[in-house]
Amino acid sequence: MKIAAGVLLIIAAIINVVAGFRYAVEGAGGERASRWVAAVAALDSATAPDDKSKKEEMEKAMGYLSDRLNRKYLGFFLLAMFVLQLVGGIKCFVKKGAMFILIVGVLSLVAEIADIYVINFGIWNITGLTAGVLAISAAMAIKKGAGGAAFSVR
Repeated sequence: MKIAAGVLLIIAAIINVVAGFRYAVEGAGGERASRWVAAVAALDSATAPDDKSKKEEMEKAMGYLSDRLNRKYLGFFLLAMFVLQLVGGIKCFVKKGAMFILIVGVLSLVAEIADIYVINFGIWNITGLTAGVLAISAAMAIKKGAGGAAFSVR
């Protein structure tokens, strides 16, 4: 189980680095666009009379840009998770660092839940969720010093 946790953590790390770069780039574009939209809105409000349809349109645009900024922060978090999951996977192979593996397992679950919340649920989220659960179980097994699972189902 510890080997499986290590393999899945490394696979999840590879998936997270690809997704992290994508989300960070999309979010950076959204940040630049939000500055542009804010500047245009300031010019428009100074020169045009108050109009409810324009206000609703601007709120919709700012909501879209807020979503892009959330993707940027999620992307940076996933890039940090890449390193942690890679090291956690290696520690699963050498069967040392139970507390570190436990923390990586919990953070992997947090990263996947955040990805589901900000983006949507995808098939690749299953890998990260499974890796997180297996990492927690492997950490418990390493801490216990058992050769097999940390807990049994009866």
